[in-house]
Amino acid sequence: MGTDTDFGPPVRGGQPREGFPGGRVRPPEKPRGRRRTGRRVLQAVLVLAVLMGLIPLALLLTASLRMDKVAIDGLASGGAPVNVLLAGSDSREGMSREEQLELSTGSQGGDLTDTIIVASMQGNRAALLAFPRDLYVTRCDGSQGRINAAVHVGGPECLVDTVSELSGLPIHHYMEIRFLGFRDVVDALGGVEMCLDEPIRDANAGLDLPAGCQVLDGGDSLGYVRVRGIDDDFGRMDRQQEFLQVVASEATEPRTLINIPKMFRVAAEGGDALLASDSVGPFSLARIGWGLRGLAGGAPTHTVPGSPASVGGASVLQPIASEAAPLFERFRSGAVLDEAAAHDAGIAPEDVSVTVLNGSGASGLAGSVAEQLEAHGYSIAAIGNADPLDQTVVRHPEGQEEQARLVAAEAPGDVTVEEASVSSVTLILGSDASPR
Repeated sequence: MGTDTDFGPPVRGGQPREGFPGGRVRPPEKPRGRRRTGRRVLQAVLVLAVLMGLIPLALLLTASLRMDKVAIDGLASGGAPVNVLLAGSDSREGMSREEQLELSTGSQGGDLTDTIIVASMQGNRAALLAFPRDLYVTRCDGSQGRINAAVHVGGPECLVDTVSELSGLPIHHYMEIRFLGFRDVVDALGGVEMCLDEPIRDANAGLDLPAGCQVLDGGDSLGYVRVRGIDDDFGRMDRQQEFLQVVASEATEPRTLINIPKMFRVAAEGGDALLASDSVGPFSLARIGWGLRGLAGGAPTHTVPGSPASVGGASVLQPIASEAAPLFERFRSGAVLDEAAAHDAGIAPEDVSVTVLNGSGASGLAGSVAEQLEAHGYSIAAIGNADPLDQTVVRHPEGQEEQARLVAAEAPGDVTVEEASVSSVTLILGSDASPR
């Protein structure tokens, strides 16, 4: 019979430990605080990872669900690069009289398109092509007149068709923004910093800006992209493309991306501001958003060339076909995106030495192409002949692919780029480059 102090038989190999019946050994103390802290850190990391995955999705869904959508026949599907037709409407729909006065828009809007830009994107590379609003074209219904009236003639589908027919570019998506939406998106970003070389004053656009760097709110930003009285339509388009790049830069700044409430405001205002083709969903928005990173990096900007003319007493711009055709081809082939990649890599024509060889069979072609390249800043190492070649090729030494692609973007014909045992970038002109 055991006593009050009898804890049973001793543990084999040792004496009983006081306070543990049957001589059980006291287990070592568990580092409870450390384990709990580790679990909390792990849980926090998992929650953060989930949030970082869900927040972009939520932003895309927010913007996509708040957009007005329109069905557009004839949009391209698949393929690269992706071409997005960006339009700015002069419609005063939904604007109060006070807002019209505040923004100096007036009350008359003919449902015309103030801004027409194709953003060509692949991955995080992008390039912009602006179409002057007074460009004289054949519109979707066969009528001829200014391109900015295409929407008035047949809605967004007519503008898509007109731009595509003129340029040969497949259009994958359409996005249109109106005056109020433009203002609200800029205000949601907290304004946009612009640096002006000279002051801008234009009563018609409600604009009075000093020279120097300053943050423009939504109202002043709208005036800045609309102002026309200080120069001409080409200057206006330069400002629009510059502004689009600055907005893209502001939207992709780390300080903006980590400000989640601000990002949701921008997504909401952006969705409310836009009329988009029904091809634009969350996935498409993600691809377009990625392309914005290319714009923020200073993507190449181009404008369809035109010469002033008068048709029926109206001032218009006649497209200059000889200059527009190669520009359109560079966008169709994606060559402009190779220029963008070279720009991102800090490569300029002045940094590239080129050997030009003629394998086309057309006498004097190498010399004329070399002159064009030299006029654009390239250094010509040598000019000569090559064995007959069907397709133009640019060969480059190891490590000079971006330089080669920059040259390929300038070359005539359907150009391929390949690494080879050459001492410098070598352009070999094939029969596809000879004039027809």
